[in-house]
Amino acid sequence: MRIGAKLAGLVLAAGAVAATTTPATAYSFDNYRDGRCVAEELCMYYHSAGYSSSSFMDYYDEEPTHHDDRFLASGPGQGQVVGNNASSAKCWGTRYNYAIFFNSNFTGQRHNHTCDGVRRDTPGWLQNNNASSYEPY
Repeated sequence: MRIGAKLAGLVLAAGAVAATTTPATAYSFDNYRDGRCVAEELCMYYHSAGYSSSSFMDYYDEEPTHHDDRFLASGPGQGQVVGNNASSAKCWGTRYNYAIFFNSNFTGQRHNHTCDGVRRDTPGWLQNNNASSYEPY
């Protein structure tokens, strides 16, 4: 009986330690491409910033081509290909800004998008002409 009580006590103590352990605060790669726009991500929107409802795709770090991805979030544009279909972008909480490129593989003209949490239209030459993005600086 005493062994069972001691074992039960150890199990309870281990559970209490596990429950009070603080989870890591670092970004998890499991969080991107999930249709939620959170800190550390670049979110590319189907509509311009003037539209309150618009689907988006969330990226983390670099994406050599937007042509293999589809807008995930609910709203106009959901299911459409992201490449050559994004009109605005938003990012925040990152130590860097993002670059959005006209061509795949980070080539062609680029627009440096400030990561301050404000959703902005991409420049006219880049609207619906996006092809890749990364966090360069």
